[in-house]
Amino acid sequence: MNSLVVLEQMVMIFILILTGFVLYKKKMISDSASKDLSALVVNVCSPGLIIVSMFNDLSQIPRENVIFVGIIGVIFYLFLIFFGYFLVWVLKVPEYLKNAYVLMTVFGNTGFIGIPVALAIIGPESMVYVIVFNFLFNLTIFTFGIMLLKKDTQGNKQSWKDYLSPGLIACIAAFGIYWFQIRLPEEIETLAGYYGNACTLLSMIVIGISLAGMKVKDMLRNRRLLIFVFIRFIALPILLALALRPVLPDLLIRAVVILMAALPVGNFSAMLCEQYGRDSKPIAEGIVVTTILSVFTITLTFMLVS
Repeated sequence: MNSLVVLEQMVMIFILILTGFVLYKKKMISDSASKDLSALVVNVCSPGLIIVSMFNDLSQIPRENVIFVGIIGVIFYLFLIFFGYFLVWVLKVPEYLKNAYVLMTVFGNTGFIGIPVALAIIGPESMVYVIVFNFLFNLTIFTFGIMLLKKDTQGNKQSWKDYLSPGLIACIAAFGIYWFQIRLPEEIETLAGYYGNACTLLSMIVIGISLAGMKVKDMLRNRRLLIFVFIRFIALPILLALALRPVLPDLLIRAVVILMAALPVGNFSAMLCEQYGRDSKPIAEGIVVTTILSVFTITLTFMLVS
């Protein structure tokens, strides 16, 4: 995989993020508009992008490969959960920050950044595998993630509705389209395309707005956070890329797995913290630092993929 192509795509992603940053700084987008855009991306654009990706010719991707990636994904998230607690212990993270560091370890930005970046640097044929990881992401965050946030809290009863989201429903629908080879009318493809085409720009603008509201200098002085970022988002993906080369010969699968490990901290954890009355600032700081660095860390990691 050409590292120059990866760098070019990541630079374009960074420019889109910078667009949101500038728009917010110039007061062309307000905080309330940012929240509305975030809801639009999560509930409409991202699900549309997931659905429309299934209209590509994916017949060359065997079902046994999808099952294999599903098994890898389950192992992947179980490993990250244990690794998160390991990092908390190694870094001697204070009790009030432990849950935040575990959430940052486990839940990368598989939707906002993962989907458009996978399309850009790996190609549309990667989307079946990316959707498998997104499905497992949703399953994990709405079970383990919520359990972690609701621990030691009162008055937040969990219902079956907590487990449903438009993204999860879209993942299930897209997987069904692929698995059962469902042929939908061209009009539905066009409609989903209108939703999905806006996803990359709007999601990057939302991330840029979140960057604009943070003091990057203060975060760069946070020694514990920087060590955590180095171990989790630089060392781990690079070691994983080196470890998988001799044991996972399928380049497409290997690229998707490594990308999922290299993605920056996801926004969804911070949103859930606010919903369940937890302090979202530590995760927001992790989002900012890892998103800025991802232009370089993903490029560096993908130099070792092929």
